[in-house]
Amino acid sequence: MGHDRLLPVVLAAQRGHECAYAFLTKATVGLVRRVYDDRLVGLLPYFDWESEALIVLLNAIRCFDVKNHTARFSTYYMQSLLNKATDLKRKENSQKEQFQEKMLTYETTGSDREMGQTNAENPEELFLLKETIEHLALRKGQTYARGVAQLTGEQPLSKGLVGKEKRQLEQVQYHFKKLLQQALEEGKEK
Repeated sequence: MGHDRLLPVVLAAQRGHECAYAFLTKATVGLVRRVYDDRLVGLLPYFDWESEALIVLLNAIRCFDVKNHTARFSTYYMQSLLNKATDLKRKENSQKEQFQEKMLTYETTGSDREMGQTNAENPEELFLLKETIEHLALRKGQTYARGVAQLTGEQPLSKGLVGKEKRQLEQVQYHFKKLLQQALEEGKEK
């Protein structure tokens, strides 16, 4: 193993020197670009990958053992980037992520994103929608009742939900979509 020219800079960054972070960011931009070109083109925009790579860099700096290292920092960082790229590809390909993408999030409601609509002239679709809402409303608990009321417009939808409230509404939305898909599939079979 040859001399690692980034080792003193990593040590300075671990000690909190701001300019060391800037230097490491500039010194490793080629690695970031190479991993993007080799593994992630078409999966996400480059500027999103850059932000992910900065997070990986911060973690690599924090975790790199300067005293007992077995590889250069650039090699360590490159492997960290490859691991992150693999994680992003797995996430993109997972069934749950594909399902989540298809869901209409409450944060984009009212934006330029296309809204899912039911044909108000088709009584079969209206019946299926009402039946699904009733079935969903039968689930026990105030959380589901509140979520159903927000999805149907009976209660106002809060902007900027966080934590537990956001998760609860996502669960209600998930169950609603699953029930609606089941009802539509059963309707097609009949």
